[in-house]
Amino acid sequence: MAVKFEDWQDVKVAFEVARLGTLTAAAEALNVHHSTVLRRINNLEKNLNTRLFHRHARGYKATETGAKLFSTAQVIDSSLEQLHNDIAAADSTLRGSLLLTTVSGFMDVLGDVCEQFQALHPQVQLEMILEQKRLRLDHGQAHIAVRAGPRPDEGDYIAQHLAQLNSGLYANQRYINKYGMPKSLSDLQQHNFISGVAGFNARVPYFEWVDQHIAAPQIKLRVSETSEATRAVIKGLGIGGLQHNVAAQYANLVPILSNELIWCTDIWLVTHHLVHRTAKVQAFSQLLKTYFQTNKAS
Repeated sequence: MAVKFEDWQDVKVAFEVARLGTLTAAAEALNVHHSTVLRRINNLEKNLNTRLFHRHARGYKATETGAKLFSTAQVIDSSLEQLHNDIAAADSTLRGSLLLTTVSGFMDVLGDVCEQFQALHPQVQLEMILEQKRLRLDHGQAHIAVRAGPRPDEGDYIAQHLAQLNSGLYANQRYINKYGMPKSLSDLQQHNFISGVAGFNARVPYFEWVDQHIAAPQIKLRVSETSEATRAVIKGLGIGGLQHNVAAQYANLVPILSNELIWCTDIWLVTHHLVHRTAKVQAFSQLLKTYFQTNKAS
């Protein structure tokens, strides 16, 4: 009886489970529900009339038959990925879409660059993907990423250092008028704060500091995006962390203990090596580098 693949997506999902070892990890990587992953595995095994995984307490391990299938699937997936990137790399015109990915809080930083790019290259449509989760440049999910933190170390990526952005605590002048200006670190124990939700703080240094040094009852608002924290500070809901160059855009924001509290974050321009030299990527990258060289972060 001939083997019949009803849906290549079933193979792709099962391959991710074999690669990562658990349904949960595969579901997160594919951005689908856990039940979808399980359903596709069951469909594939039913269609092939064979068991592809050994199920155990620690996760999923491919059977001998599964390993053969997934080895072939990896070759096919790599070939399709190469084809996608070859097509993208062949694009030498300043037309079509350019996909950028970063976190939402960086829109205040990137807005000027986007405006310049649109003025210079009106035939290119910018698509900004604001996502805390890192998108896969090698899978074509974005052309350019602007990332914060340690230098990205993916082997096929090109990471260029853009700047070091400094951050501090700020409050709206209206908040200061109501609750007073903190004069020392101990004074902060009398104030309201804005921080991030669980699982988000470790990636934002001033959120992490607030959680470590400020009592939980004083944290009056938690958010899942740095841009929302900025809005909350602007609205006078409490003291919160902002990048200095973002805070400078709002005349009613007042720095809090600026000599005592400062956080430094490295910013990286990241591209995939197969699309790095395309016209659209190079055009935006040059504007971005020029912007950060001209506007040294304070």
